[in-house]
Amino acid sequence: MLERYPTIKDFAFLPNKALDSFRAITKNTSSNMYEIMHIIDTEYLSAMSEEQAQRVIYKKGTSIAENITDADKVYIISTFDAATDGSKVIFLFERNKRQGMQPWELQSAISENEYSDENYLHLGENSKEMLRNFAYWSAFHNDLKTLKNDLALNENWSYVENPDDDDFPILKSYFTYTFSKLWRNKQITVGIDRRYAVFNTGLVNRNYQYIYALFEKNVGASPWRFKMFCIPGIQQGGRILGENFRALPKPARYFSDITDISYIITTDKSPDEQLPDLQPDHYFVDHPDRLPLHFLLDGCRKSKEIIDKITIDTSEFTHAESKTHWQEIGEMIGENAEVYDDLETSFRSAVRKAVMRVSWNYRTAIPIYFPTNDKMSILLPLTFSTDSSADVALVVERNPISQKYSAPTILKLPMAYANARLVCKPESDWLNQRVFELDKSKDSGEDDDYI
Repeated sequence: MLERYPTIKDFAFLPNKALDSFRAITKNTSSNMYEIMHIIDTEYLSAMSEEQAQRVIYKKGTSIAENITDADKVYIISTFDAATDGSKVIFLFERNKRQGMQPWELQSAISENEYSDENYLHLGENSKEMLRNFAYWSAFHNDLKTLKNDLALNENWSYVENPDDDDFPILKSYFTYTFSKLWRNKQITVGIDRRYAVFNTGLVNRNYQYIYALFEKNVGASPWRFKMFCIPGIQQGGRILGENFRALPKPARYFSDITDISYIITTDKSPDEQLPDLQPDHYFVDHPDRLPLHFLLDGCRKSKEIIDKITIDTSEFTHAESKTHWQEIGEMIGENAEVYDDLETSFRSAVRKAVMRVSWNYRTAIPIYFPTNDKMSILLPLTFSTDSSADVALVVERNPISQKYSAPTILKLPMAYANARLVCKPESDWLNQRVFELDKSKDSGEDDDYI
């Protein structure tokens, strides 16, 4: 096989998330992804050059395959020890679904003990699909509806102020992405006799007792099947928890350090010197639809053509038509230097105000979790008018090496709320459930880049 794929770059695509899994399992603190790729390449060459490639395992499903042609998974046993349990680190590769690229893709780095464990499952790296791959859950919508109405503390899980009883997309997203985080953190607990599995939903009842999602072994494509929501000590579900689990899992852990959820303002520099690095092209050209109308009208006032385009009635547009409409507006802004500069000046003024606000009250910064990248960021309120009401949320990230902040994107307030809700229920003076009253836009809750 080495003749066909002389280096790891010929053999497999190495996504950042997979490289991060190797860093995590080995506790490698290097921030240089090229260094990590070189390590994996060295391991690949070493394993493949051994006589009979004894550190390479081919599998089709759960069975051993004789060669790579028949396999849908390739495991390469490395020379590194896992910091979690001391067993060897194993690289897991699956066939690459992307056309015209390397034939294989690195999925993750796992420990040899995980590989040998009959309960180990590979659920993929797509956060949206992990729960679906884990369990058969035929009445997902109705079960969550019961949870919302009968068990959990009352909360609005819709993108509108007074939703219908069947309208709770934020709760569905919350469950999907909470599970993916728990799975990555190894916080799904299997019972004593391996008949049941359970995770902590992070939601509580009116007595602030945690609510657990209970699963039982399934016969079929999915290894588990949803059984019920349980509260310790209450009815049948409580009895199952008490009889089958020595200890119940804790809710998802999203951060371990205050710097993960705060915008740190140092005393040796002025707030002006501590503004995040901005990406105006992304805000104005790629996503002008996320900006408030009054901000765009003011910033584009020197171009009648852009103003006319912005003020077109789009209420009857389809989603595709609306997307094309805003793409055209973004292109027009990008081509008009005077308009672009005016927007950037106003935008920077709002960012400066937000940093001043967080320097006055550290609680202004709100932690947020992005499941697709499995990382924490923080939100700052941007206000483009004279009052203190937030118009949009600025996503800010802190580089752990340089200690500098960058602001890669902006979010409409309902979407900001939905992402922040994964960590905890936001009750800030600028981000809370009242944002559903303020934002009446048609697509305020739909954005494939985020939840």
